[in-house]
Amino acid sequence: MPHQANSVMLAELLDTLDLPNATQHLVVERLGNPGSASIAITLSELATPGQAIPGDYVLLAAFGGGMSVGLTLIQ
Repeated sequence: MPHQANSVMLAELLDTLDLPNATQHLVVERLGNPGSASIAITLSELATPGQAIPGDYVLLAAFGGGMSVGLTLIQ
């Protein structure tokens, strides 16, 4: 679940990381770029029944200026 600036970049990132079959929960196509709130919005949507299976792993990924990045893996 990355920060969602644009869906094309996210698809390229998954391909580059050799994760083409990874599941993405995208909000960018519906809401546009919600900025720093994108991870919180997406995590909130995943908390609704039927969206995530208990025990699933979720990777939270954020990026910023100067090539900075932050990652958190939760279960």
